[in-house]
Amino acid sequence: MLSKKLCVVVACLCFQFLSAISAQAVVETKKLLTIKSSGSPVDTAVSSDGRWFFVLTSQGQVEIHDATGASKVSLKDTIKLDGPADRIASSPNGEQLFLTDQASGSINVIAVSFVQEIDTTGAPFKGPEKAPVVVSVFSDFQCPYCARVGALMEQVMKAYPNEVKVVYKNFPLQSHQMAQPAAFAALAAHRQGKFWEMHDKIFENSSNLSPEKFTELAKGLGLNMEQFAKDSDDPALKQQVQQDFQNGVKADVRGTPTLFVNGRRVTERGLEGIKAMVDAELTKLKK
Repeated sequence: MLSKKLCVVVACLCFQFLSAISAQAVVETKKLLTIKSSGSPVDTAVSSDGRWFFVLTSQGQVEIHDATGASKVSLKDTIKLDGPADRIASSPNGEQLFLTDQASGSINVIAVSFVQEIDTTGAPFKGPEKAPVVVSVFSDFQCPYCARVGALMEQVMKAYPNEVKVVYKNFPLQSHQMAQPAAFAALAAHRQGKFWEMHDKIFENSSNLSPEKFTELAKGLGLNMEQFAKDSDDPALKQQVQQDFQNGVKADVRGTPTLFVNGRRVTERGLEGIKAMVDAELTKLKK
């Protein structure tokens, strides 16, 4: 009798459990995008941010697709492989691909260098205007690490006085309340030909920034104070800072400082690492 009651209880519990599972099993689907491959797809991989899609084809190629929007995908490049592969995986940022050939048991690792479009129009710069190599620096005036980049850039320019132009791009982080006002102040000084002087002064005082400090620094640089005040509040400068920031977001800038050499992200942020990238760019131009 007890056994029969126990079976009934267990059956009821099982029914309730299965009912709960059924109640949670409603699935809604929505097609997010469609990728058009020019070959016959064998396997795919995607970067962790969902931007880069890699399609391995039976033709021995890897297609690199850029998904910049929910439904906008464009083929950026195609890599021709020098050996067979039937599986592909990607590192989180998409800058390394792992290609496996099950028949031979080999795994090849390919480094992928994305060339970003960095808009330098109207941005403050040092060096020859028509220099063949452009080092773009995305920076935040309250970032302690950014303060050290100036000396590094001076070393780079000393090594390449005729070949390198250094461009400053504003990327004020939300966690730094005075980073945006500092960017406005620096660009206001830029209109009077004193950007780099203001740039250096702001970084020297990065732990003590305020509207009053910007005014003090501007006076110390001998700026026209009426013009400086007007320019600091100019919507056009605010729009320029916002455009810099959006350009950085599009280039996958996630922190500061972030540097690019002719659109290629700098991963080794020392002098020798940057010089190697500059030399590589100059070598390409000689071919």
